[in-house]
Amino acid sequence: MSTKWTHRFLRRLIAGGLVICGGVAPVTFSRAADTDGVPLELVTGLYEEAEAVHGVETIPTMDEVAASDSLQLCASESGCLSMMGSGGILEGALLANRGKTAKCPQPWWAHRSGVYGEYLFLTAGSSDLIYAVEGTDPDPAAGTPTGPIGIAQMEGSSGFRTGFALASSPCSSLNVGYSFWQGSTFDVINADDGAGYVLNSQLLHPSLDNTGVSSLQSNADHEISFQTVDVNYRHLWKQAGALAVNWTAGLRYSNLEQTMRSQQTYQVANGLTDVTTDIDFNGFGLTGGLDLKRYSCETGLYIYGQGMASLLAGDWKADYRQANQFDGGEARNSYEDFHATPILEGEIGLGWQSPTGCVKLQSGYTMAGWYSAVTTRGYIDAVRNSDLIDIGETITFSGLTSRLTVQF
Repeated sequence: MSTKWTHRFLRRLIAGGLVICGGVAPVTFSRAADTDGVPLELVTGLYEEAEAVHGVETIPTMDEVAASDSLQLCASESGCLSMMGSGGILEGALLANRGKTAKCPQPWWAHRSGVYGEYLFLTAGSSDLIYAVEGTDPDPAAGTPTGPIGIAQMEGSSGFRTGFALASSPCSSLNVGYSFWQGSTFDVINADDGAGYVLNSQLLHPSLDNTGVSSLQSNADHEISFQTVDVNYRHLWKQAGALAVNWTAGLRYSNLEQTMRSQQTYQVANGLTDVTTDIDFNGFGLTGGLDLKRYSCETGLYIYGQGMASLLAGDWKADYRQANQFDGGEARNSYEDFHATPILEGEIGLGWQSPTGCVKLQSGYTMAGWYSAVTTRGYIDAVRNSDLIDIGETITFSGLTSRLTVQF
């Protein structure tokens, strides 16, 4: 059989899509008019000397591309990589079936050193504080509520997250991050004096007078803030075409602070009565999770999702103090408990990556839950009911996030 017919036979054989590279996978690339519809890159890869085809770009074969040892390791861990020289890597081409050759960063999923800054707009859940209720009588047992309540309801507030990554290979990196957020609210309620209504405090200790005929105004100022420091090792777990999954494991330090101050007059002769609380948590522990990305080489767009779980051990310290303008201190409690506090976090969103992979922009929705936490509302109720056993609740932080990453 002549060489010409041998070549034609091999080309038709390859057209069936059988490519041995750790498995069987169909591949679609740009085609030359005189190769019987067979991908030219696959044909040239079978011959040491390929015939020059006019008007068709010749892409180097695997033997002609020098790959680093670390990238070869990623290839063996993540499956076969179709490396195509400096022009990019032919992976993640979501529109490849349209006959286009996508030029992705080489490779698009690789870990790279860089820095990032992130804007957070979060709302604290399970933080609403009811501090006064309007009623018909200074004695709540004798009177009835009239409807209006004083509630310190926290709205969304801004925060930030920043950090850097140091890549040790295309498959792994060390990541350090710092997060900070603070939210506050202030609310005032006035009783309907014309109707003879008064305010019954939900914060003053019930063993003392907490309402009277002069209890016509009350207010509350509530503030929550948190900060975290993360040091993580991140590694490529699975990679196939346009999808990459990484796992993360490391250490976390977290601090959560809650402060509250409320003022109310219950008798003119006694003046204002203040109730203040201060709750602090400092914890340290383990953290880990997964993140995944689905990338389009044609547009640079990607969708992403990530989930993290942390188990922190630390001290919860709380202080309750009730003081009167004229009588001084009236009631006080100090609380301290060392226990584990789990934190679960999730985030999904959409992003864009530049063709060189040096710039990334992404925005999404994030939510985190702090479990077995001591909340302002839960602590005050425990003090007023004289029951400080098992006062853990859940605080959530949810909202929008936008991140800019610069990689080198």
